[in-house]
Amino acid sequence: MKNIRHFILYIAVAALFTGCAKTEATGPNDANKRYFDAWLHVNYPEAKKIGNGTYILEETEGSGATVQANGYAFVDCITSDLNGNISAYTDSVTASMLGTYKPSTYYGPKVWSTYDGNILAGVRDAVIGMKVGGSRKIAVPSWLMTYKSFSTEAEYLGNSTDYSASIYEFTIRDFTSDMVQWQIDTIGNFFKNEKILIDGSPAKDVFNGMTAADSVKFGVYYKGIDIPEDPVSFSSDTTIYINYTGRLLDGKVFDTNVKRIAIDSEIYSEGKAYEPAEVKWGNSYSEITLNGSTVISGFALTLWQMHAGEKGVGVFSSGYGYSYSGSGSSIPAYAPLIFEIEIVDKPEE
Repeated sequence: MKNIRHFILYIAVAALFTGCAKTEATGPNDANKRYFDAWLHVNYPEAKKIGNGTYILEETEGSGATVQANGYAFVDCITSDLNGNISAYTDSVTASMLGTYKPSTYYGPKVWSTYDGNILAGVRDAVIGMKVGGSRKIAVPSWLMTYKSFSTEAEYLGNSTDYSASIYEFTIRDFTSDMVQWQIDTIGNFFKNEKILIDGSPAKDVFNGMTAADSVKFGVYYKGIDIPEDPVSFSSDTTIYINYTGRLLDGKVFDTNVKRIAIDSEIYSEGKAYEPAEVKWGNSYSEITLNGSTVISGFALTLWQMHAGEKGVGVFSSGYGYSYSGSGSSIPAYAPLIFEIEIVDKPEE
């Protein structure tokens, strides 16, 4: 069936070129447009055109909040070329099907910023106006695979890009126009409802009674699990040693220096030394270093609440972590983080 469609598409493209034999190509996307139009005619003749030339191939209406410009949509998505070859995805099922699944990789909704210039023009046309819970399959022509913004379709057609036409199949999982407040609300819900284990107990029990208002600094939260009877603070020239585990709010471990946890979480690396990490104190939390390197401010602020022999948990919004960029394949953009930290004795030589 696929070969038959390719043959029909070849005939359709050939017919279009023949019909235009006397017309010289005058724009950078003339040939691309003829091919794209022929592909639509063969595969999705009933497709609905929106915006400056994106086409809706399939859709299911949502019933939640409406996606607006200048906000953030949380999206499950699979991207492919016009031949169906998958190039990007957000779910573990597709990763397993393609044989690319890795336990250390984050699989889940990614954030699409709907601010002009932060999202591909053709995708922006399709996502704005949708409702949370809705799904669409769209075809985006190559001339709309750009972050540039123009007023008309003709201007987009006159703009050359380095990308090919793509198909996006996506579902809107959530939307917010205020990412900071969304994270604070998410952390507050985590305190009330989450059942992941922290130090062997459900998180909602560990953070019993805490709310989003109980911050040590806006967006940063700390809970002592094992606090000494006579807390001793650290002087600025102190060196201490810690065990730590970093998690996403869904409980997924992305980093630890505890071998047992690394193995259980399927992120163990033979090249990493699983032993207490050296922390050098300072005159302020911003001067704290871990094994000689600076740390994200949320991690440092968590340590700053702690005393000798203490065990505790820090939770903080992405502004104190990895913000809009995330980190590698394990921490997504705008992700609040959890760090469980225990101050331990200096390891024996």
